[in-house]
Amino acid sequence: MSLDSFDYVVVGGGTAGLVVAARLVEDPAIRVCILEAGVDITNELDAKVPGYGMKNLGQPKVDWGFVGSPQVNAEGRSLHLPRQLCRGKSLGGSSMVSLYTHRNCIALESLGSPGWNWEGLVPYFKASETFAPSEEEKARFKVEFNPSVHGTSGPLQRTLPKWVSDVTDPFFEAIISVGVPQNPDSFSGSNAGVWLTNQSIDSNAERSSSASAYYEPIKTNSNLSVLTGAQATRIIFTSSRDSSGNLVASGVEYSKGGRLYAVSAAKEVLLCAGSFKTPQLLELSAGIGDKNVLNAHGIGVNTDLPAVGSNLPELDSQLLLQDHFWIPLIMETDSKYESLEVLGDPARAAEEWKLYEESKTGILSAACSALYAFLPKDHFIADTSAVLSQATRSLRPSLDKLNKAWLDGNDIPFLEIAHFPGFLPMSERIPEAGRSYCSIFLALTHPFSSGTVHLASADPLAQPAIDHNILDNGVDMAILVRAIKFARKLAATSSLNTVITEEVVPGPAVQTDAEIEDFVRSVIDTVFHPIGTAAMLPRSDGGVVDSSLKVYGTSNLRVIDASIIPIQLSAHPQGTVYAIAEKVILSVQIIRS
Repeated sequence: MSLDSFDYVVVGGGTAGLVVAARLVEDPAIRVCILEAGVDITNELDAKVPGYGMKNLGQPKVDWGFVGSPQVNAEGRSLHLPRQLCRGKSLGGSSMVSLYTHRNCIALESLGSPGWNWEGLVPYFKASETFAPSEEEKARFKVEFNPSVHGTSGPLQRTLPKWVSDVTDPFFEAIISVGVPQNPDSFSGSNAGVWLTNQSIDSNAERSSSASAYYEPIKTNSNLSVLTGAQATRIIFTSSRDSSGNLVASGVEYSKGGRLYAVSAAKEVLLCAGSFKTPQLLELSAGIGDKNVLNAHGIGVNTDLPAVGSNLPELDSQLLLQDHFWIPLIMETDSKYESLEVLGDPARAAEEWKLYEESKTGILSAACSALYAFLPKDHFIADTSAVLSQATRSLRPSLDKLNKAWLDGNDIPFLEIAHFPGFLPMSERIPEAGRSYCSIFLALTHPFSSGTVHLASADPLAQPAIDHNILDNGVDMAILVRAIKFARKLAATSSLNTVITEEVVPGPAVQTDAEIEDFVRSVIDTVFHPIGTAAMLPRSDGGVVDSSLKVYGTSNLRVIDASIIPIQLSAHPQGTVYAIAEKVILSVQIIRS
């Protein structure tokens, strides 16, 4: 391949990368190359059928197979990090749940990035999506949407669920009964309350992803080249710097079929590799990162950015990687309530496939969880000061101040609750055949703990070293203990106590705070929403990219993915990543000049 073939090289064909490429090639004079380490499964059934989404977990061709370091506060367990749930090793990623965060959680402007606030992102949320629920659907789900914040002509298709479990209504009634209000439009700037979720599924009951929505319509464009099975190994820089002393990216080296190749970028390199691979590539690429980390692996330093992978200038307090963490409450239900376990029966699975194939309805037509609630602290924490007193380690001062203010306030959600109509997958527990289950998924939305991602060796094909530092802060444990107690309160309501026959996990033997804490350590896991490893912050405050997403110390290298978000959102990040990608291409005109 000719080294002078492209204007832009996009590293990573996931959620953000395909948005970026699709918008750039709208101009026929712009030549774009996408390097994707995985494959294109856009039109395979396991990618298209919503109910088959979990089947890709652990499949080598679409799963990076990342494994985190042993977690000292989680019984020494190494967390498995299947990327296919979020931005997997394939074109387009695979998330199906569409959620927007609370407006105040888009806090980048207050942290030093002008224009990066809720109002500044709304036009790009809208640009990314089409959402047009019918009056019948709105009446069925008792929702009303604010048209000023919903897109009607964007590529990504967003719909209301085509299938919900029989336990959904009792679960909804239970949450309402304990004082949590229904939110008629969780996309309008406040996601606090309970609602039936929107899903990234089109009207034909097929997944809508950046691959199907952005890539498929432009994949035959003559000014676009997509190389799958091509894993980026480093950013190539010119031998001389620009007049300001910044590094100048000239292309990307990549590995394919056991050989190394390179493609050039006449204008810019756009790094969209995700929160695990982006910091690794920066460190590998001519030494952009913490000099202490780089020198330990024999890599010379061209740009000393201590915050790469860790967000803090001080090596002894590197804290940046943030994620959402979850624990389950699993219950057996009366057998008259069906759960996802029915799909284990080949005959029933065949019936559901026929139903899906013929009418695009049934269990396979939707993401499994349809009901969500996001709770500010007042709904489940009665002793905020006692929880905050458990703080054992601080984030950077500005981030720590935000987290504490959010927890002490009355509107920012700190707990995500989802109803899962079955036995939530766990490594050591499995459902019993012939029984029905429902689970309460409990996720911490704003962890006080945070970790790091760095290269583990100078080998670009090796996995990065990922340390979530899970439960390193006592606040997180205190919140999760109260989350279990709240979930049990839900299960005891009159709406659910006739549905539930027995608590299975953690079970009736776990009652005291100490017992709940032991349970949390034994099961806590990541929700696969990593952010922050190349944070958009002022350089003096531990930033890696500026407000145009350009990497400090470079003239034409940008990061466009979830790693630029410096503090965790109170929602799944998919929708925000779409908006970030749209904004940086459509508003930062220098990229297209």
